[in-house]
Amino acid sequence: MRIVEKVLYGLGGLVALMLFFIALCHYNPDLAKKIGGVLQANASENPNISLSVAGTTAADSVIDKTFTVGEFPAAVHTDLTQESVTTNEQTQAYATDEPEVELTIPSNVAGLSGYIPIKATGTEITDTKADEIASTLSKGKTGENLTFDTQMYPYYGIIDETQKALYRQIYANANAQIKNFLPVENVTANDLKNAFTSVVNDHPELFWVDTAYRYKYTPKGKVADITLVFNITANDLEASKTAFESATKQIIDETYGYYTDYEKERIAHDALIAKVKYDANAPMNQSAYSALVYGRTVCAGYARAFQYVLHQLDIPCYYVTGYAGQNHAWNIVKLDSYYNVDSTWDDTNPNTYDYFNCSDEDYASDHVRTDLSIYLPACNGNRYSGLEVKPSDKPPVNNNTDTNPPGTTPTPSVPPTTTTPPSTTPPSGSTTTPPTTQTDGITVVTVRGGGDAEYIDNIEDYYVTCFASMIDKDSSTIHFDLIVTDKKLWDQIYKSYAKGECQEGYIDRYLVEKHKNACSMRVEAVPRTDGSYLLRHSAIIN
Repeated sequence: MRIVEKVLYGLGGLVALMLFFIALCHYNPDLAKKIGGVLQANASENPNISLSVAGTTAADSVIDKTFTVGEFPAAVHTDLTQESVTTNEQTQAYATDEPEVELTIPSNVAGLSGYIPIKATGTEITDTKADEIASTLSKGKTGENLTFDTQMYPYYGIIDETQKALYRQIYANANAQIKNFLPVENVTANDLKNAFTSVVNDHPELFWVDTAYRYKYTPKGKVADITLVFNITANDLEASKTAFESATKQIIDETYGYYTDYEKERIAHDALIAKVKYDANAPMNQSAYSALVYGRTVCAGYARAFQYVLHQLDIPCYYVTGYAGQNHAWNIVKLDSYYNVDSTWDDTNPNTYDYFNCSDEDYASDHVRTDLSIYLPACNGNRYSGLEVKPSDKPPVNNNTDTNPPGTTPTPSVPPTTTTPPSTTPPSGSTTTPPTTQTDGITVVTVRGGGDAEYIDNIEDYYVTCFASMIDKDSSTIHFDLIVTDKKLWDQIYKSYAKGECQEGYIDRYLVEKHKNACSMRVEAVPRTDGSYLLRHSAIIN
């Protein structure tokens, strides 16, 4: 009996201590929070205890944000066990967090954003239900034989092999309009997020695929099925594709007759912003279709439309997501190097080139990349930066002859009929021998990054540099000197004048920009001791 009494007294004392502790926590909440924090920390260190989070805010507090290529924060699942209600649905928008760096957004473009992050809706199911789905649902199109050039489709090159297989499957099923399918491999929600994001970022032509999807997953995180979301254009996809391609061709047609990728890019940029109006309420405004067919969109539509048009011109152009005061989208274009282009922010009144072919340094104060876009190439190009004539720099427009919209650069459909063909001095070895003496006091006009050091090393850079050398001058006679690397390039330039290609390469553009009628160009080639050639240019402008 004494032992029983001692046990009862002990239990009574333990109960009293527990009641005292509960009362203490009730009247001292801070103490309860501290104790809870210690317990959570101990749990996270215990490999037998798993913690799951239900959103990016919670995830940010427990997940290291230093990611390697192809990784995102852990898959977002609700904190459910197998005994919990398994039909609970967790919707997650992969939001672009506001960066820690302070940005300065110019007032004239503030609010011209509208990119909506990808939205994923995940539903947890039991393993039994997952087995039932696997026995009745197919994988649809696996896309196993598809290949993607990472020069044109960079996001495909960013993700890992498992995600690449899922990328191919999503792309193939989207093209076949198959909405619901089993994943081609065992994948997590994180794999699915990376693969889906990469597909929609690489392929603006899939305009009928919304930037949203649904999926089911097991308690262990395995994705059981995938459901794509299609917009209204999928109801009559062939008609929608016809309208989409027709609208694209209208812009492509304006680039005909232009020689370089830079010229085509600039004309496409101008034609797009002349065609499109920023409208936050535009339907399907995350798609290229909204811009090209409806002519109303937000930044996502501008960027996807520009990407698609340049793809048709065989110019690599990437879709970039990030932050610019708000969630925002723009492009990266590859010419000789990589450049940022934000056609949304250039579509102002008047239109500008303020955000055209800019470096990352140029964008540092108002654009920050996020999500998978941080793995796209750095933009350090400058050869094709700052070459455009801004509307405010142009002479007054003759309203009787100019039918182009205000703020746009006119583009000729045929060369001006009054243009005088340029005359040139033949290269060394022909009937007329150019001067062989080198003149002191050479004035060399250099475009940023144009060739190696002061030398022009290809004919496209020659056209660009000639245009840049003439555009800022308003006199009736223009003189400038350039240095090209060797006789082979000079011979190519000489032949291009003889065939009229230089007129198409830069003279026509100069005449249009300056509203002039004719240009007579004389070029003399002077050999130099290092094998390069000094080209002396004399132009008479009418």
